[in-house]
Amino acid sequence: MVPPLVYDLSRLVTRVLHATPNGIDRVDLMLARHFLLNGEFRTHALGLGFTGPRLMSDPLARAAIGRVAAAWREHAVESPGSCAYEAVVTRLCDSRPPRGDGASRMVVPRPRRALNVAHALFRHLPPSGRIPVYSTPRGAIYFNATHFPLEWKRHIAWLDERRDVRPVFWIHDVLAIDRPEWFWGREPQLHLMRIELLARRGAAAIVAGASVESSLRDHLERMGRPNLPVLRMPPPTDSIFREPASLDARLAAHPFFIACGTIEPRKNHLLLLEVWRNLIAKYGRDAPKLLVVGKRGWGSDEIVAKLEDDALRGHVIEVAGLATPDYKRLLDHCRALLAPSFAEGFGLPVAEALAVGAPVAASDIPPFREQRGENILYLDPRSEPSWRKAIIDLAFAPPKPPSERRAENGVETAGETARLGKLDEFLRQLAP
Repeated sequence: MVPPLVYDLSRLVTRVLHATPNGIDRVDLMLARHFLLNGEFRTHALGLGFTGPRLMSDPLARAAIGRVAAAWREHAVESPGSCAYEAVVTRLCDSRPPRGDGASRMVVPRPRRALNVAHALFRHLPPSGRIPVYSTPRGAIYFNATHFPLEWKRHIAWLDERRDVRPVFWIHDVLAIDRPEWFWGREPQLHLMRIELLARRGAAAIVAGASVESSLRDHLERMGRPNLPVLRMPPPTDSIFREPASLDARLAAHPFFIACGTIEPRKNHLLLLEVWRNLIAKYGRDAPKLLVVGKRGWGSDEIVAKLEDDALRGHVIEVAGLATPDYKRLLDHCRALLAPSFAEGFGLPVAEALAVGAPVAASDIPPFREQRGENILYLDPRSEPSWRKAIIDLAFAPPKPPSERRAENGVETAGETARLGKLDEFLRQLAP
């Protein structure tokens, strides 16, 4: 039996204000497309409303998904972000340091931001719609894939009135509870509220790997739900990362590395910046370059100060708002993706790099260990000498064509279809 499903679009429709998606955003968009556009479930979309949550009409939900994907320039054949790609390539190939304050930082502009805000308020959020407590089909699954806004009592109160509805949450991590020092003020408290809601009303949870499941089960046991069904499933990687490489001969002679993710202490950018300071001192203009892809996040002041240091100018390039097609082209040519994080729930950039075929140097932590690939090197996130040696070895080794690198990686690339099929089967088993 295939139960009806309510997919919560609340986070996705608000993310149209962001130039590019983060990891959770990518998963949210893929799942929204699967359930609302292509899936076997009769799916209803739930959105934030001005007077509370509302079930959106099918045309409005589809239009919202399309607008978000278009705003992020996810799959444009001729990406409007290609001018940004050219600007990045110019920086990577130029041996001269850029001039001016902040010259090593590039931010892809978002045109007509005020208009985007208006669209988010008046076109993406349903001004009216069906009230979920009355209109949700009996026995439906309520699926929230993003954590948001499970902490808003006004948004989830209807679930207590509809005890026949079975909530399923994708729990990406519980780091905010376990390591609160890495998160902004109220986030640990808010995330605890989400896990408490799962323990009180949840029918099941989805997690990316064993380490998240173990931590989540510890919390659920203390909250009286030790036997909650949990599906362990790595999130699907977008199909664009499995497309053939678009070769750019300009980059072959200019070794560079990528670090992708929000700039914040947990991601351990400071280690990489110290590595590059030592590389520049040793090799001068012949040192490889580091491309830092991501927006500036919470607690990033110290990292930003290091990024803006004149000693790193020209060798460390920061870029925010890079379109996914442009990012994928750069992954095709980088010497490696660098992921020195202290902690992760999964680490989608690592999975994307492995799908592309790029080598990966990653922290020796359980979520990264769970990701399979022959061409992944695990390092101590606190050992700068180990990272420096690995980066030197990768930088000065003869580069291999992307097709050859992908074959060597040996990763499972069945892609989203198989994983989403596993998710569908798990949800079908929740039918009464």
